[in-house]
Amino acid sequence: MIPKSYNYRKIDNRCNWFLLIIIIVFFYACSKDNTSTIEGAQESIEEEGTENPNIDEKFNADINQDGTLNILLLGPSESINSSVAAFSLEPVAEQLTSILTEDTKVTTAVNVEYEDTYRAKSLTVGLGSDTNNLFDYTHYAHSLLQYYYWPEGQAKRMSNLKGDNEKDWDYVVIAADPYIISKTPGFYSLGVNKIATKVSEGGAQPLLLVLWPKDEQNTASISDFEEFSYRSAEGSQVEIEVAPAGLAWQDLSSELKDEQTTHPSPNGAYLTAASIYSQLYDQNPSTSDYTYNDILADAVFQSVKQAKTETHFSGEFNYNSPFQGGNVNNPIMRYNHTGTSSENGIIGGLNWVIAKDDGTELQRDGAPTVHFNLGRANTNFEANKRYKIDASKFEYSIGFPMQDGSSTGDTSMLYGIDKRGSQSENGTDLGVALYMIRENELPTARAVPIRTLYAQMLELNIADSAYRDNWHMSRDLDRASGSYIYTFLTGKCNLGVEPTDISSTAWRSWRAHKLGYETAWNLMFLEGKVPECN
Repeated sequence: MIPKSYNYRKIDNRCNWFLLIIIIVFFYACSKDNTSTIEGAQESIEEEGTENPNIDEKFNADINQDGTLNILLLGPSESINSSVAAFSLEPVAEQLTSILTEDTKVTTAVNVEYEDTYRAKSLTVGLGSDTNNLFDYTHYAHSLLQYYYWPEGQAKRMSNLKGDNEKDWDYVVIAADPYIISKTPGFYSLGVNKIATKVSEGGAQPLLLVLWPKDEQNTASISDFEEFSYRSAEGSQVEIEVAPAGLAWQDLSSELKDEQTTHPSPNGAYLTAASIYSQLYDQNPSTSDYTYNDILADAVFQSVKQAKTETHFSGEFNYNSPFQGGNVNNPIMRYNHTGTSSENGIIGGLNWVIAKDDGTELQRDGAPTVHFNLGRANTNFEANKRYKIDASKFEYSIGFPMQDGSSTGDTSMLYGIDKRGSQSENGTDLGVALYMIRENELPTARAVPIRTLYAQMLELNIADSAYRDNWHMSRDLDRASGSYIYTFLTGKCNLGVEPTDISSTAWRSWRAHKLGYETAWNLMFLEGKVPECN
């Protein structure tokens, strides 16, 4: 007979084993259900885009793998038009820093910096051939292009854009003066292309901000800003991502659009930073532990997601500006001018270009309507030699900023791309263009950005000086100007075969011809990546 005590222990052990099996089965079943629930939730979250299960991969925006997410924000603090508010990136940088540093998914160190692209410098400028005819002007940089070519500190600035200085950038965010974007979108596009190309040389990713105006009556609509930004990005020589902050602002409810004297407003600054974050990570900014306004964050994220699937422009670009393309399609191109030596030099450059086109001939004057009138644009020096506006006589009226005197010009013209002196002064590239707009000279008036051409020639090492003597512009600068005029009037190029010896004068002239074509194309169509020319 088995002792009673033994039976009880055996029965207890059996019960324990039985209970243990039940518990294991129960937990296994629960675990399976929980796994399914978690996977379903994760899929749901992933569909919404608020979380990404592959956090390590998605949140490694440290492109150069140096352990720090370095982001540079570029934009001017002052508009070229004193009546228009610039778009300040300083508060945007502060908000972006808060979003990133308080996001636990961002495991690298974070460094966000803002650089003001606005500059000012007083210079002495020579006007005319008299070396004693000197004037003092304060010169200003408002455009991205003038910031790029501003002589003071240019070498260090180029190194910084490439990430060769103290910071190796992962992203460079590009913004511009809203007035320049709206009135001269081609000039804006050319600046974007220059900076983005330099940034890409260093391995960083350029990110273009779609802005919005504080006052559409003085600038343009958000839809215009959208088109100009996306055209510039898509037509760029390098890959440019777009952060559609302006579209997010446009989609906001009126309750979230706060009004402030600053531009952007506090909500606008957070919205812009949130747009950058959403573009970088494809995530909702509200997932960061930094809380500003989750409703605003949700709205921004939805706008950024939607922008990735939308069409932002269509057809050929055609916008009324002093850099708009022409439509001259005639075997005989007729012109008129007052006969100054500067005009004769540019016409000589145009003749040199046209000589490569067997089907076109350049002739002076003739019965109206003459295809174009050419003249200086400066109103402060020999105003009688300016271009003429008369639609009954001239299909187009082309103005150029007279070259500075050679005693200062090789340097002063590099500072004189945007603005010098007062807002009404028109002795610079943008000064000419904006004067034409203020004086309602469009749609017939056109500007030749000679100083921009000269700056690019120096960058390409195809110019030593802007002059061939103590006053007149160099032959290659005249050819670049002539090429620019030929392309914007006709849409053609006729570059011809590239000389094999790149150290020859023939090759330098060929490259100046190509530069005129490339610049005209970018200003006309917002495309830095130009078609092959033959």
